[in-house]
Amino acid sequence: MIYRVRHIFRKIFRVRRGLRDILILSILVGFISGGVPLLFYYSLEYVSKTLLSGYLGISPGTNNVKNWFYIPVMVSLGGFIAGILVYSLAPGAEGHGTDAVIGAFHRRSGYIPVNEPIIKFLASIATIGFGGSAGREGPMAQISGGLASIISRVFGAPIYIQRIALIIGLAAGIGAIFKAPVGAAIFAIEVLYLRDFESDGLIPAFVAAILGYTIFGYFTGYEHIFVLPYKPIFTPFEIALFSLLGIATSLTGVIYVKTFYKVRSFFGSLDIPPYFKPMIGGFFTGLIALFFPQILGGGYEWTTILASGEFPVFQFGSWLYLDLNRDFLLVISISILLIILKILATSFSIGSGGSGGVFAPGLFIGALTGYLLAAILIKLFPGLIGEPMRFISTFMIVGMLSLFGGISKAPLAVLIMVNEMVGSYELMGPAMISIAISYFLTGRITIYSEQLRDREHSPVHWVHS
Repeated sequence: MIYRVRHIFRKIFRVRRGLRDILILSILVGFISGGVPLLFYYSLEYVSKTLLSGYLGISPGTNNVKNWFYIPVMVSLGGFIAGILVYSLAPGAEGHGTDAVIGAFHRRSGYIPVNEPIIKFLASIATIGFGGSAGREGPMAQISGGLASIISRVFGAPIYIQRIALIIGLAAGIGAIFKAPVGAAIFAIEVLYLRDFESDGLIPAFVAAILGYTIFGYFTGYEHIFVLPYKPIFTPFEIALFSLLGIATSLTGVIYVKTFYKVRSFFGSLDIPPYFKPMIGGFFTGLIALFFPQILGGGYEWTTILASGEFPVFQFGSWLYLDLNRDFLLVISISILLIILKILATSFSIGSGGSGGVFAPGLFIGALTGYLLAAILIKLFPGLIGEPMRFISTFMIVGMLSLFGGISKAPLAVLIMVNEMVGSYELMGPAMISIAISYFLTGRITIYSEQLRDREHSPVHWVHS
């Protein structure tokens, strides 16, 4: 069957063999990476709704809370299941996923073992679905990248194309799960380096990402990930304030990265069987969630609630809603606490060896930073800022992408994702200011430890030089 497909493409596309094989891979991976994210998305939705919303009753916007005292047990159980799966069957599936793809590109000739995508799929559902503080984009990057690597080997592709296949898979998976195909394609070639791009992968990444997005969106809808409740309109004074947001998110981002790797190093030094480590990390995350369930999962729903003007606080089985004007100091204090606790919870969930992405938690941390700074600025300059909630919601959206644009070293990709994820080009200017400042102030600090400085420092280009 595979040889027949290759023969058909050879007839249709009379181009040199390398380009033809890359085109075939892009189309195949694009179709597969539209279907696999669907399976992952619906499986994760089913598990999380059954356990977190159903059994525990912890879901945004509802007061149907029950069995909340079992949160630490639930999250640690998910960590234990993930630990057994990962450390018994595929140790390479631990962590946040994107780093595994970057490392495979630079150091392992594009090779990802066959069992890693499968175990990553199951372990991530256990970690995230049971309440771990992690996102689904990192697992999707490793799953789609791994499938692309396997397909390229089945085709007998040369090493160069096997590496490009990783970029194709990474773009297709993230383009589908984030509904941001253009930003995902650029992210896939930008995230490999601190200061460079893998330009050879751009066009095939576009093809695969758009196909993956189209198939995924057909079944889940093409709505944007985040919907702005207010039209983003800015005065010159307000636009200048986004430079402060860049400074704030760079500081928060550095704390996030430093804490994550400190916790990861701590768990790495523990002299216990490795499959117990994610369980311990899950237990610590669950203890935090007893008082602040907002730190569970990726945080998308809580970001939407905050941007709409509500500020829920959990009180032993029920939700209390604070008012920013009436409870200003309390809201500011809890916002700072939530930033710190989300950083710790993510570090415990993933740094302990659990399986999940760092992107979504980073977005939530950035959104909280934007909320906090916007609230303070409104208090300081009440006459110079228009609608408070419009200002806050915009700062939250730009803040989440500013933080991750800095620590992922993928500012261009993240800038484009702003428009795709919220469907608003008006944010381009403020986001460009904030992301650029965050990117430069964070320097060489990155959440992806496998990134290399540029193409000259990658073994890939030593071989071909």
